[in-house]
Amino acid sequence: MHIRIVRYAIKIGYDGSHFNGFAMQPGKKTVEGEILKRLIKTKMIENRKQCKFQYAARTDKGVSAFGNVIALNAKVNPAKVLQGMDDIWVTGYAIVEKNFNPRHASYKIYRYYLPNEGYDVEKIKKAAELFEGEHDFSSFARKDSRNTRRKIYRVEVKERKAGEVIKIDFIAPSFLWNQVRRMVAALAAVGKERASIEDIKEALNGKRVNFGLMEARNLVLLDVIYDIKFKRILPGQLAVKKEIYKDAFDYISNATHSWNVGFRKSVE
Repeated sequence: MHIRIVRYAIKIGYDGSHFNGFAMQPGKKTVEGEILKRLIKTKMIENRKQCKFQYAARTDKGVSAFGNVIALNAKVNPAKVLQGMDDIWVTGYAIVEKNFNPRHASYKIYRYYLPNEGYDVEKIKKAAELFEGEHDFSSFARKDSRNTRRKIYRVEVKERKAGEVIKIDFIAPSFLWNQVRRMVAALAAVGKERASIEDIKEALNGKRVNFGLMEARNLVLLDVIYDIKFKRILPGQLAVKKEIYKDAFDYISNATHSWNVGFRKSVE
Protein backbone atom coordinates (compact mmCIF):
# COMPACT_ATOMS: atom_id res chain seq x y z
CA MET A 1 0.00 0.00 0.00
CA HIS A 2 1.35 3.41 -0.97
CA ILE A 3 1.57 5.86 1.96
CA ARG A 4 1.28 9.46 0.87
CA ILE A 5 4.01 11.86 1.99
CA VAL A 6 2.61 15.10 3.35
CA ARG A 7 4.26 18.44 4.16
CA TYR A 8 3.70 19.61 7.72
CA ALA A 9 4.15 23.05 9.25
CA ILE A 10 4.80 22.74 12.98
CA LYS A 11 4.70 25.64 15.41
CA ILE A 12 7.29 25.27 18.17
CA GLY A 13 8.48 27.10 21.25
CA TYR A 14 11.75 26.75 23.14
CA ASP A 15 13.78 28.13 26.02
CA GLY A 16 16.71 29.79 24.29
CA SER A 17 18.89 29.81 27.41
CA HIS A 18 19.46 26.06 26.92
CA PHE A 19 20.67 26.27 23.30
CA ASN A 20 23.49 27.73 21.22
CA GLY A 21 20.95 29.28 18.86
CA PHE A 22 18.51 27.65 16.46
CA ALA A 23 20.65 26.59 13.48
CA MET A 24 22.83 23.47 13.56
CA GLN A 25 26.45 23.92 14.62
CA PRO A 26 29.02 21.11 14.87
CA GLY A 27 29.56 20.01 18.47
CA LYS A 28 26.97 22.40 19.92
CA LYS A 29 23.45 21.90 21.23
CA THR A 30 20.99 23.79 19.01
CA VAL A 31 17.22 23.74 18.53
CA GLU A 32 17.44 22.49 14.95
CA GLY A 33 20.01 19.86 15.90
CA GLU A 34 17.89 18.46 18.75
CA ILE A 35 14.75 18.34 16.58
CA LEU A 36 16.50 16.53 13.73
CA LYS A 37 18.12 14.13 16.19
CA ARG A 38 14.69 13.21 17.59
CA LEU A 39 13.14 12.81 14.11
CA ILE A 40 15.97 10.57 12.88
CA LYS A 41 16.06 8.51 16.09
CA THR A 42 12.32 7.77 15.82
CA LYS A 43 12.75 6.94 12.10
CA MET A 44 10.38 9.74 11.18
CA ILE A 45 12.93 10.96 8.61
CA GLU A 46 16.22 9.71 7.14
CA ASN A 47 18.05 13.02 7.07
CA ARG A 48 17.57 16.78 6.80
CA LYS A 49 17.77 16.95 3.01
CA GLN A 50 15.40 14.04 2.37
CA CYS A 51 12.53 15.62 4.34
CA LYS A 52 13.16 19.15 2.96
CA PHE A 53 13.48 20.60 6.47
CA GLN A 54 13.05 24.39 6.64
CA TYR A 55 12.40 26.97 9.36
CA ALA A 56 10.93 30.47 9.69
CA ALA A 57 13.51 32.18 11.90
CA ARG A 58 17.12 31.47 12.79
CA THR A 59 17.16 32.81 16.33
CA ASP A 60 20.48 33.57 18.05
CA LYS A 61 21.98 32.00 21.15
CA GLY A 62 19.86 32.89 24.18
CA VAL A 63 16.80 34.00 22.20
CA SER A 64 13.61 32.08 23.02
CA ALA A 65 10.49 31.47 20.93
CA PHE A 66 6.81 30.89 21.55
CA GLY A 67 5.87 30.45 17.90
CA ASN A 68 8.74 29.68 15.52
CA VAL A 69 7.74 27.42 12.62
CA ILE A 70 9.46 24.44 11.01
CA ALA A 71 8.31 22.53 7.94
CA LEU A 72 9.16 19.03 6.68
CA ASN A 73 7.82 16.18 4.59
CA ALA A 74 6.70 13.03 6.44
CA LYS A 75 4.36 10.06 6.18
CA VAL A 76 2.79 10.71 9.59
CA ASN A 77 2.44 13.80 11.75
CA PRO A 78 5.90 14.62 13.23
CA ALA A 79 4.32 16.77 15.95
CA LYS A 80 3.59 13.65 17.98
CA VAL A 81 7.21 12.53 18.29
CA LEU A 82 8.43 16.06 19.01
CA GLN A 83 6.21 16.45 22.06
CA GLY A 84 7.93 15.90 25.38
CA MET A 85 11.38 17.12 24.31
CA ASP A 86 13.47 18.95 26.88
CA ASP A 87 13.07 22.74 26.57
CA ILE A 88 11.30 22.44 23.18
CA TRP A 89 7.52 22.20 22.89
CA VAL A 90 5.00 21.86 20.06
CA THR A 91 2.12 24.35 20.13
CA GLY A 92 0.40 23.57 16.82
CA TYR A 93 0.60 22.03 13.36
CA ALA A 94 -0.96 22.28 9.90
CA ILE A 95 -0.86 20.29 6.66
CA VAL A 96 0.44 22.64 3.97
CA GLU A 97 1.20 22.76 0.24
CA LYS A 98 4.26 20.84 -1.01
CA ASN A 99 6.09 24.07 -1.85
CA PHE A 100 5.42 25.73 1.53
CA ASN A 101 8.49 27.58 2.84
CA PRO A 102 8.14 28.88 6.42
CA ARG A 103 10.45 31.81 5.65
CA HIS A 104 7.72 33.32 3.45
CA ALA A 105 5.55 34.57 6.31
CA SER A 106 3.01 37.38 6.32
CA TYR A 107 4.81 38.86 9.31
CA LYS A 108 6.75 38.05 12.47
CA ILE A 109 6.27 39.34 15.99
CA TYR A 110 9.24 39.77 18.31
CA ARG A 111 8.87 40.85 21.93
CA TYR A 112 11.58 42.28 24.13
CA TYR A 113 11.16 42.20 27.91
CA LEU A 114 12.95 45.29 29.24
CA PRO A 115 13.41 45.43 33.03
CA ASN A 116 12.12 48.84 34.10
CA GLU A 117 15.14 50.41 35.75
CA GLY A 118 13.82 53.95 35.98
CA TYR A 119 13.04 54.46 32.29
CA ASP A 120 10.83 57.27 31.05
CA VAL A 121 8.19 55.05 29.41
CA GLU A 122 6.42 57.93 27.64
CA LYS A 123 9.66 58.91 25.89
CA ILE A 124 10.19 55.29 24.87
CA LYS A 125 6.68 55.18 23.39
CA LYS A 126 7.28 58.36 21.36
CA ALA A 127 10.64 57.11 20.11
CA ALA A 128 9.17 53.72 19.18
CA GLU A 129 6.74 55.37 16.75
CA LEU A 130 9.71 56.53 14.65
CA PHE A 131 10.56 52.94 13.68
CA GLU A 132 7.17 52.35 12.05
CA GLY A 133 7.08 52.46 8.26
CA GLU A 134 9.87 51.81 5.76
CA HIS A 135 13.35 53.05 6.65
CA ASP A 136 17.05 52.45 6.13
CA PHE A 137 18.03 50.51 9.26
CA SER A 138 21.79 50.53 8.57
CA SER A 139 22.45 51.88 12.10
CA PHE A 140 20.56 48.88 13.46
CA ALA A 141 22.37 46.21 11.45
CA ARG A 142 25.86 44.80 10.93
CA LYS A 143 28.20 47.05 8.98
CA ASP A 144 28.52 44.48 6.20
CA SER A 145 24.74 44.14 5.71
CA ARG A 146 23.79 44.83 2.09
CA ASN A 147 20.09 45.64 1.85
CA THR A 148 19.22 47.45 5.08
CA ARG A 149 15.82 48.81 4.09
CA ARG A 150 13.00 47.21 6.06
CA LYS A 151 9.34 47.95 6.70
CA ILE A 152 7.97 47.75 10.22
CA TYR A 153 4.21 47.58 10.55
CA ARG A 154 3.96 48.44 14.21
CA VAL A 155 5.90 48.88 17.44
CA GLU A 156 3.90 48.54 20.65
CA VAL A 157 5.20 49.50 24.08
CA LYS A 158 3.31 48.06 27.06
CA GLU A 159 3.97 48.34 30.76
CA ARG A 160 2.95 45.66 33.23
CA LYS A 161 0.60 46.85 35.97
CA ALA A 162 3.26 46.70 38.66
CA GLY A 163 5.69 48.47 36.33
CA GLU A 164 8.62 46.05 36.75
CA VAL A 165 8.82 45.15 33.06
CA ILE A 166 8.31 47.05 29.81
CA LYS A 167 7.19 44.83 26.93
CA ILE A 168 8.10 46.06 23.44
CA ASP A 169 6.57 44.29 20.42
CA PHE A 170 7.96 44.65 16.89
CA ILE A 171 5.75 43.50 13.99
CA ALA A 172 7.24 43.25 10.49
CA PRO A 173 7.60 40.90 7.48
CA SER A 174 11.33 40.48 8.13
CA PHE A 175 14.16 41.74 10.30
CA LEU A 176 17.90 42.24 9.94
CA TRP A 177 20.29 40.27 12.14
CA ASN A 178 20.24 41.80 15.67
CA GLN A 179 17.93 44.57 14.45
CA VAL A 180 15.42 44.22 17.28
CA ARG A 181 18.07 44.19 20.01
CA ARG A 182 19.69 47.30 18.51
CA MET A 183 16.35 49.12 18.27
CA VAL A 184 15.61 48.30 21.91
CA ALA A 185 19.06 49.62 22.87
CA ALA A 186 18.15 52.90 21.16
CA LEU A 187 14.81 53.07 22.96
CA ALA A 188 16.47 52.29 26.29
CA ALA A 189 19.00 55.08 25.68
CA VAL A 190 16.16 57.54 25.04
CA GLY A 191 14.32 56.29 28.13
CA LYS A 192 17.40 57.03 30.26
CA GLU A 193 18.14 60.32 28.42
CA ARG A 194 21.48 59.01 27.15
CA ALA A 195 20.16 59.66 23.63
CA SER A 196 17.42 61.80 22.14
CA ILE A 197 14.54 61.22 19.75
CA GLU A 198 16.50 63.37 17.28
CA ASP A 199 19.36 60.84 17.43
CA ILE A 200 17.00 58.08 16.29
CA LYS A 201 15.62 60.32 13.52
CA GLU A 202 19.15 60.97 12.27
CA ALA A 203 20.00 57.25 12.42
CA LEU A 204 16.95 56.44 10.27
CA ASN A 205 17.99 59.17 7.81
CA GLY A 206 21.38 57.65 7.04
CA LYS A 207 23.66 58.88 9.83
CA ARG A 208 25.65 56.04 11.38
CA VAL A 209 24.81 55.92 15.10
CA ASN A 210 25.82 53.12 17.47
CA PHE A 211 23.24 52.71 20.24
CA GLY A 212 24.68 49.39 21.42
CA LEU A 213 23.13 45.93 21.61
CA MET A 214 20.74 44.61 24.26
CA GLU A 215 21.23 41.12 25.69
CA ALA A 216 19.64 38.17 23.88
CA ARG A 217 18.02 36.40 26.81
CA ASN A 218 15.14 38.91 27.09
CA LEU A 219 14.14 38.57 23.43
CA VAL A 220 11.37 36.21 22.32
CA LEU A 221 10.07 35.34 18.86
CA LEU A 222 6.42 35.63 19.86
CA ASP A 223 4.82 34.33 16.66
CA VAL A 224 5.15 33.87 12.90
CA ILE A 225 1.94 34.55 10.98
CA TYR A 226 0.71 32.91 7.76
CA ASP A 227 -2.55 32.67 5.88
CA ILE A 228 -3.01 29.14 7.20
CA LYS A 229 -4.81 27.78 10.25
CA PHE A 230 -2.80 25.78 12.78
CA LYS A 231 -4.41 23.14 14.96
CA ARG A 232 -3.42 24.24 18.44
CA ILE A 233 -1.76 21.97 21.00
CA LEU A 234 -1.39 22.87 24.68
CA PRO A 235 1.79 21.12 25.83
CA GLY A 236 1.57 19.73 29.35
CA GLN A 237 5.28 20.40 29.86
CA LEU A 238 4.69 24.11 29.28
CA ALA A 239 1.76 24.21 31.69
CA VAL A 240 3.98 22.74 34.41
CA LYS A 241 6.76 25.25 33.69
CA LYS A 242 4.24 28.08 33.90
CA GLU A 243 3.26 27.02 37.42
CA ILE A 244 6.90 26.56 38.47
CA TYR A 245 7.90 30.05 37.26
CA LYS A 246 4.77 31.61 38.77
CA ASP A 247 5.47 30.03 42.16
CA ALA A 248 9.14 31.04 41.94
CA PHE A 249 8.22 34.66 41.24
CA ASP A 250 5.62 34.70 44.02
CA TYR A 251 8.13 33.24 46.47
CA ILE A 252 10.93 35.64 45.57
CA SER A 253 8.59 38.64 45.81
CA ASN A 254 7.57 37.52 49.34
CA ALA A 255 4.02 36.78 48.23
CA THR A 256 4.13 33.16 49.38
CA HIS A 257 6.60 33.13 52.24
CA SER A 258 3.51 32.33 54.31
CA TRP A 259 4.01 28.68 53.18
CA ASN A 260 7.02 28.55 55.46
CA VAL A 261 5.20 30.17 58.36
CA GLY A 262 2.13 27.97 57.94
CA PHE A 263 4.19 24.79 57.79
CA ARG A 264 6.26 25.69 60.81
CA LYS A 265 3.14 26.44 62.85
CA SER A 266 1.60 23.12 61.84
CA VAL A 267 4.57 21.11 63.12
CA GLU A 268 5.29 23.08 66.28
